[in-house]
Amino acid sequence: MITQYHKLALTAAFGLALAFTFSCYDEYKPNDRIVKRKEKISGISQKGPFTAGATVKVYELNRKMERTGEPYEGTTDGNGNFVIEIENGILSPYISLEVSGKYVNEVSGGQSNGAITLNAVADVSEKSKVNINVFTHLEYDKVLKLARSGEKFEDAKKEAQKEVLNALGMSEAGVKSSEEMSLFGGSKGDSLLLVASVFLQGNRSTRDVSSLLNAIGSEIKGYGALSEVTKDEVINGLANLDMGEVIGNIQKLAPSVRVPNLGNINIEDIAARIDVYSSGASGTFTDSRDGKVYNWVKIGKQTWMAENLNYARGSKCYENRETMCDTYGKLYDWATAMQACPSGWHLPSDDEWQTLVNFAGGNESAGNVPNGFSAMPGGLGNPNGSFLNVGDYGYWWSSSEADNGYAYNRSMIYGDRSVYQISYDKSFLFSVRCLED
Repeated sequence: MITQYHKLALTAAFGLALAFTFSCYDEYKPNDRIVKRKEKISGISQKGPFTAGATVKVYELNRKMERTGEPYEGTTDGNGNFVIEIENGILSPYISLEVSGKYVNEVSGGQSNGAITLNAVADVSEKSKVNINVFTHLEYDKVLKLARSGEKFEDAKKEAQKEVLNALGMSEAGVKSSEEMSLFGGSKGDSLLLVASVFLQGNRSTRDVSSLLNAIGSEIKGYGALSEVTKDEVINGLANLDMGEVIGNIQKLAPSVRVPNLGNINIEDIAARIDVYSSGASGTFTDSRDGKVYNWVKIGKQTWMAENLNYARGSKCYENRETMCDTYGKLYDWATAMQACPSGWHLPSDDEWQTLVNFAGGNESAGNVPNGFSAMPGGLGNPNGSFLNVGDYGYWWSSSEADNGYAYNRSMIYGDRSVYQISYDKSFLFSVRCLED
């Protein structure tokens, strides 16, 4: 979600942001509900299960989704369970949790060789049980960032969870909230949690596991996907895993443990999905024609410019003001747009635009899968010389013709999460976003 503060720039560094949905931070309050006092918070802490004595802290969150006051503390039992008594009760709908300690390494079956810290954030207005696990940790920073920007907490949770699961090559369809998942459960989400916990562990030391989890969380927070380096590191953890041995290790913890059904989990398929969906690699390149430097981002298997083209040839600035070009790039008629991209890049076809939109969730929800596209609503120029809609509407040419005198474009509207395909007269002036050859 993009805040009103960012309306001019629409810098969705952590979002594909194809939708221009805004809210004013000054008016933002996470939710003014006064909930029934929570006299205790319970749950289970798992990387593998945390061992006895791991420290669990619970913080209330204020309206800015910041920790407030001193934490309430407790410890885990031998299977990671915790119950924390709240002396005066929690009134805030939202809490932050943190667990630190050693855990059972589900790959080796032994205790970890060091301590690790995992986090979770949850709405406890209607529950008092919150689990802490690798999924809650990986989504944690992104949830807070989205909520602080004005997005509803429920939506922020769903968006962050979807990004985490996609980045790890897993489907989010039909899974419950991350803080409701457990290595000891029997649902689809529980199965995904077990597999993720295992391959993120691999044969790594505790320090390396901690570093990897923090790297993934940081990249999810930043642009919603994994860098190439992190992606390769995650895939390496999938090699030579014996899930049968892992199941045996978990069952040793207690006779009553229910191990998730792994029959539908295909490790090779997960690796392939990570390779495809974990995009987000980014960088810069220089246009040799005028020396301008542009950002680029990899989204799926495509590499896009992460800002609108600002090359002078045959183009105009909105209302002929040069400062508008600095923010939104230049506007081009279709014939000029066809020749405007620098060497090694091209004006995308309508099919190439659709590949991007499909990757981002489809025409009606393409703003839901953040990946660093940084859409810029540059408005349009009419053939009669007037200009309209800067800051509210964005229009981008495709190279695909509709019929004589018309070509297809893609457009997005402030406050609307959809992406539209429309054909316009080629004499209109629209923005250009280039795609690498």
